[in-house]
Amino acid sequence: MRRAVMAAVALIIISLGAVSLYMMQRGHRELIIYHAGSMTDVVESYASILKHEGIRVLNEPSGSVDAIRKVVDLGKRRDIVISADYRLIPALMFETHANWCLKYASNEMVIAYSSKSRYAGEIDGENWLEILLRDDVRVGFSDPNKDPCGYRAVMVLALASLHYDDDRPLRMLTEHAGITYMADESGVHLDCTGLNPDSVKMFVRSKSVDLVALVEAGMLDYAFEYKNVAVSRGLSYVELPDELNLANPELEDWYAKVSLKLVATGGETKTLKASPIIYGLTVPLDAQHIDAAKKFIRLLLSDEGRSILEENGFRPIKAEVVGEAPRWLMELLGEES
Repeated sequence: MRRAVMAAVALIIISLGAVSLYMMQRGHRELIIYHAGSMTDVVESYASILKHEGIRVLNEPSGSVDAIRKVVDLGKRRDIVISADYRLIPALMFETHANWCLKYASNEMVIAYSSKSRYAGEIDGENWLEILLRDDVRVGFSDPNKDPCGYRAVMVLALASLHYDDDRPLRMLTEHAGITYMADESGVHLDCTGLNPDSVKMFVRSKSVDLVALVEAGMLDYAFEYKNVAVSRGLSYVELPDELNLANPELEDWYAKVSLKLVATGGETKTLKASPIIYGLTVPLDAQHIDAAKKFIRLLLSDEGRSILEENGFRPIKAEVVGEAPRWLMELLGEES
């Protein structure tokens, strides 16, 4: 009896091994992705497509800085890292964890709200700032030390101060979120390292998509979000002028009048200038599933992949590589050019 049981167990182990080998030969493998929370719907749409090619996508959304910290500070091995600000990849990953970054899409900042938001029937593109400054209005953005959408929200308010020649947005950040600033002839310089929101007037969460549920429930009146997040979640939103929305490449010099200091990897601080929103991704040097990563990037660059980006509120751009692109990536770019 014992021999029969042992033989059966051995047969099961051999069978499982054969199935695993067959799956590997058929291309069935995992693809592990850390990505900006605003890319969640796109990544999951791609995952549904790649599943039919035998690839199981395991994705973990977070703020982009947090996604990179998991690789750089915690040593976690991932196959693709996607940042809502492509500049973070060269700044925090190059030399030790990656040597290239692919720029592939843009976005824009908006003010998202719901029917439960105070003054939802009044707010528009002309009076949005006056409404956000009202004492009874609750405003939210993501943590600028963890998520690009958060530091872009702060940059939008600083640009609004310059654009409208009004220091009230800056004073609101200082009084209610502990974000200090200095203004001079070159522009506005903010420091987010002492972030301390009062959670009465200003609310901060780890990533921008975490604010959506608060807005929907009426616990938060307005949130600074990417347009694609507002579109995908069915929220109402106020579109901002190009001088503020960080979407116009021709206004790069104007955006650069605002700079911001934040806590980056390893507790070090980094200073970033405001710039047009451009998403980027990389395959870390120690990635384990390169073939699956290639298929993901091929899909992202395809007409189908770009259509999915557009459907989710992004603006696909002509792909461009920063750093030393591997041959396989240049071949993929050649296929799509």
